[in-house]
Parts: sequence; structure tokens; C-alpha cells
Amino acid sequence: MKRVKVVVVGAGVIGFSTAVCVAESLPSCSVTLVAEKFSPDTTSDGAAGILFAAEFPDIPLQRQRRWFKDSFDHLLSIAQSAEAPRAGVMLSSGCQVFKEVPAVRRPFWSDLVIGFREMSEREMRRFPERTFGQAFTTLKCECASYLPWLHSRSVIYMNQRAAFLSTNLLHNDHKDSKLSLMLKGAIHGIKDWSVFQQGHFGILFCFILI
Repeated sequence: MKRVKVVVVGAGVIGFSTAVCVAESLPSCSVTLVAEKFSPDTTSDGAAGILFAAEFPDIPLQRQRRWFKDSFDHLLSIAQSAEAPRAGVMLSSGCQVFKEVPAVRRPFWSDLVIGFREMSEREMRRFPERTFGQAFTTLKCECASYLPWLHSRSVIYMNQRAAFLSTNLLHNDHKDSKLSLMLKGAIHGIKDWSVFQQGHFGILFCFILI
């Protein structure tokens, strides 16, 4: 059986995390991460992610709860580890306030974060233009720290044949013509992905950077 080759395009927090997840979960795969820019020059480097979620009506609620719980548990394990300062993952307490009382006062993830509660009238006086609020403790991921932390663990993924490439390498001759074609096509915004169906590639996640 031929070894599956996975290409992840984009080295922001989603692309990099996807490549790491695939490399760890499927060590039999060859994972290649390709991007126009890497940290500290990605859009993610200027952002932080605070974990809470909107509800998607077309996705079963139990599946959304599972996604949220898996994400929360994963980030919490990092926040409680010695790696937390370098990874930029930490607990964060705060609130979200509304002009009108939402139809669903307790979102589907309310029992998955820490200490979720409705804000009191006294607390809401600080927000005179709002009528309703929710307070809770969740997790925050500072991407400017998180991406270098992922990269610092790259020796693990190199052992699993994960390669970290930039676009200036795509103009060189590549031993695998199909891989070379795929990378060049992705970077230049190719529209017809059916050309790759004849190859033995698994495309798990793709951000087109043009």
C-alpha cells in the first residue's frame, strides 16, 4: 500500500494545528505544510482566540458540543501544564453582554466552561446600553506565542516526515512531480482540484493564499 501524502496549505493557527494533529494522529502519513508566510508573519500572529462558540443550525448540537469539549479539554491540558507560559494558553475570565435578552439564555457550551452564570443587575449597571450579560471562565490562546511553541516541537513532526516549506521552494524541481504540481497549483489559486484525484494524496485542510 502506498503511503498517503497529506498537504496542508496555510501556516496560521488553523493550518499549523491541522498539520500537527494529522502528524500526531496518523504517523503513517507523510505531512507537508506549505504557506506563503510563516510565524511571525501570519495573520494569526496578530490575534488571540478566546474559546466560546456560536451555534450552527445545520450541524447536530451533540456534534458541536463534542467539538467544543474536545477543544476545551485540549487547551485546558496545555494551560495546566508547565508548557503554558511558552504556549500562550491560559484561563481567562470575562463576560459577554447583549442589547436584548437572547432567545437562548444558556448556550450549548455553558456547562462546558467554568462557572457560567447570568450577570446580576448590579453588574449590568456598568453597561447602561445593554440589558443582559453572561459571565464565565474559558481559555485564551495567544497565537503569537502558540505558533512558535508548535514550531519548537517540529522535531517530532520531522521524524514523521512532516516538512515545513515556503513558496520560494516551489520553483525548484521536486522529486515528486504530483506533489510539486499540487503545491504550485494551491499557491496560485488553482480552481480545478479534480486533477489531484488520480494521485495518492489526502487533502485534509486547505487555505489558499493568493
